[in-house]
Amino acid sequence: MNWVLVTVFGAFFQNLRSSLQKKLNKDISTIASTYVRFAFALPFAAILFFLFFRDLNIISTILIQPGFLFNVFLASIFQIIFTFILLYLFNFSNFVVGTSLSKTEVIQVALFEYLILNEKLNKFGISGIIISTLGVILLSIKDVKLFFNNLFSKTTLIGLISGLFLALSVVYFRAAILTLDNISSNFGKAISALFIGLFIQTLILTFYLIFFERSEFNKLYNDKYECILTGIAGLFASLSWFYAFTLIQSSFVRALGQVELLFSYFSSRYLFKEKVRFTEIMGIIIFVIGVTILLLSRI
Repeated sequence: MNWVLVTVFGAFFQNLRSSLQKKLNKDISTIASTYVRFAFALPFAAILFFLFFRDLNIISTILIQPGFLFNVFLASIFQIIFTFILLYLFNFSNFVVGTSLSKTEVIQVALFEYLILNEKLNKFGISGIIISTLGVILLSIKDVKLFFNNLFSKTTLIGLISGLFLALSVVYFRAAILTLDNISSNFGKAISALFIGLFIQTLILTFYLIFFERSEFNKLYNDKYECILTGIAGLFASLSWFYAFTLIQSSFVRALGQVELLFSYFSSRYLFKEKVRFTEIMGIIIFVIGVTILLLSRI
């Protein structure tokens, strides 16, 4: 059950990274904030990569592995597309509906794992994923009436599409990790995929900022310490996810990883003393039931 501990660890740091990014959003654009997630994690990933392998030649050895570069490139692109779609979603007044349905990502991960990697789930695993996803959606709904009134709106489609690209990025990152048969260490596989993926994403978004939002670089420099902290938190989050991908199917990892929303929920309630809604309580209960079924399916 090592994957459980690693996944919860990753969810904690992802919640921390998201909190730091929200703070950065007050000073920089949302695209630049997204850039921070990749660019400021890259140097630390590079250090870990070279400290672990201690051999520059390992890069060429990794890149020539059949399917690795193809899979990691697709995963990196899909993750960027997901980010752009999610940012576009925030332009709508009823964006909460779309973001709630983007949580169907876990169900889509399970589907794409079957179609792309031919990895199947048993009935208990499928049930656990569906139930936990329903719990997360219910927990993330702020206004039930608004949700159902806009269920067949444009934001619903956009939310599902954002979940689609996130699911594809997850599955292709795991596919890239699985191609590294020449690396015996699970940590080595995880840091390899993460380092190359961050390099591709940083390169693409650097060009984007140069051509469209060049002034953001000065703002990033002014917030350099916050950016560094965000990068470190993002590194621990992503490395945890990737390491978990070496141990078990990504659908299990992402399903349990939704515990991040619980971290966010409880920290919000503790800090702002907001009134607890009935739907939130039900969402937590349903999520816990789903995750319990999911874990029992692995025993």
